[in-house]
Amino acid sequence: MSSMDYAWLREDCQFRMKVLEKGYVGREVVPPGDQLYDPQIRWVEEDGSVVVSDIGGQPQRGWDPTGGHGAMFRLHQDDRLEVIVPPGFHGKTAPIRPEKAPDSFGQWGGQIFTVAQAQAGRKGAHQPHCVYRIDPNDGIPHEFARLGLSGTINDGIAGAGMTHQFGRKGTPHEGYLYVSSLMNCTLYRVSPDGECTPYLVFDEKLVGKPMMPFLGFHAPDHSQWKPYAGDYIVMTRATTYNDAHEPEMTFDYWRIDPKGPAVEKIPGITWRPGPIAPAEFGPMAGSMFTVDEGSTNLLHTTANEVNSKPLPYDARIIRIAPDGSEHVFAEGLQGSSTTVAFDRNRLLISSIRKSYSTGDYHEPDGSIYEITYGG
Repeated sequence: MSSMDYAWLREDCQFRMKVLEKGYVGREVVPPGDQLYDPQIRWVEEDGSVVVSDIGGQPQRGWDPTGGHGAMFRLHQDDRLEVIVPPGFHGKTAPIRPEKAPDSFGQWGGQIFTVAQAQAGRKGAHQPHCVYRIDPNDGIPHEFARLGLSGTINDGIAGAGMTHQFGRKGTPHEGYLYVSSLMNCTLYRVSPDGECTPYLVFDEKLVGKPMMPFLGFHAPDHSQWKPYAGDYIVMTRATTYNDAHEPEMTFDYWRIDPKGPAVEKIPGITWRPGPIAPAEFGPMAGSMFTVDEGSTNLLHTTANEVNSKPLPYDARIIRIAPDGSEHVFAEGLQGSSTTVAFDRNRLLISSIRKSYSTGDYHEPDGSIYEITYGG
């Protein structure tokens, strides 16, 4: 099916974002019905191009449950998408939040690392996952490490993998990549020689009840996070992978004690952190931007009725000022798993909408927006 046949999809995914601050303008950069399925903005390169991963997409339109899916692109400032890894991910399945390796990660500095399935399709989501290494010059994923059995939750199987982050230079986490399995609630630590070791199991003994280690990040020196600035934080959801679909996503935050391994629960956090606006972003420079996904939760298997109608336009971009005050910066987005990143005077926003992997929705409904400061 060509992009010309997706008028109905563009109607379901209309651009309705409204920016609430004067001097800032929003526009659609990559429309739905084109190339993107479940895009995630990952990082900005020195030349101003933006690396975007996509959980969905195969070499041809449609859905082959036995084939690989997913892709990686470079979004240039002229809105052109250049392929890094072609749709189908060379037979592998679903790059999840790829990260660029720092120089401290041995010989692999500058290469791309991501967790992905070892087997295709929904069956592969419940099977052990791998860490793949990708040289951006050839875009070919190579198996770097395999997530092994850990703990007793879901028989210890490392399914539903997530890429977290590389340890920050100058901390005890330096030289490691952290990844996780939602299925056995384990945080793994990966070394530059490809050794993947269970580091923490978020089970009853550690945190009171099974929790999925959903994301990991270094706390920013900003607002509520100031007391933990630079610490490695894991964001969990108090449920296991096989629970039924729930209407909301409530997260807990844990500071990882590198001398442990142990964790400390962080109280009173309202919003998960996001990027901090640079000076080029005008009066909002220094504010942190994060996402309110609204009423859409596609973390688990999506109910059929969710796929049969457009998603609600109740997601928002939240601005958190340096003093900690919270402001709605933009509204009228369709939520689910939105990512944001700054490229000088513009804030880029990727919209996944319905889920290619957990929701079995295989249409190109992903898009990218931007908000720029024009003075």
